[in-house]
Amino acid sequence: MENAAKGLLMAGGMLLAVIVISLFIYGYTNVTHLAEADQNKELLEEIQEYNQQYLAYNKSAMYGTDVISILNLAISNNKLNNVQNTPNDQLFIDIAFKLNEPIEDTAYKYTYNTRTNLYEVIKMVGDSRIATYGVSNFEFTNLNTYYSLSNNLEPITAFVKSSDERTEQKNITKTDRDTNTVLEYTITYKGIADFKRKTFKCSKVEYDQFGRVKKLQFEQIRASSYGG
Repeated sequence: MENAAKGLLMAGGMLLAVIVISLFIYGYTNVTHLAEADQNKELLEEIQEYNQQYLAYNKSAMYGTDVISILNLAISNNKLNNVQNTPNDQLFIDIAFKLNEPIEDTAYKYTYNTRTNLYEVIKMVGDSRIATYGVSNFEFTNLNTYYSLSNNLEPITAFVKSSDERTEQKNITKTDRDTNTVLEYTITYKGIADFKRKTFKCSKVEYDQFGRVKKLQFEQIRASSYGG
């Protein structure tokens, strides 16, 4: 009887030990899963926050000003993270755009209509030969061709930084002497100012394997007689 009792006690002790170990493993596994879930949630939130700054430009209509802004954003991102367009650089952001008309130095004449009290606009000249930017006289003259940070970084960087040098210029040519009303004036949009007035759409967004925005493409969608 004593041996049987001892056997039962030993079996009970072993069973209790197995239960304790199982509970410990179960608890550890749950804690690990919770920690992993928290980490995954934080990572997802970081990716969403990272993406939002670029997806804000995923629009069906915008001006070239927005394209310049996202180009500057991506250039700053790539420089800050010290990344280049290689398979190992996950944080590289590529922005591409294409034009259906050349970047020009373009003048528009605004003539005051006394009957309607409105200005009538006429496109005067457009000289794409003047709009030269970047490295070694690089020109954005290949229409319907994508220019991208991955392939044309230097000229695009020079282009977006040229806004202080080449902007719109207003020249009043006729004024009413009695009322001092401007009857006629011209505005010349020089280079990047002409680009900013063009209209674009985001035509494509690409993501990496983690769901992070990798590339955005923009294309010009229309051209009017007085901008855009």
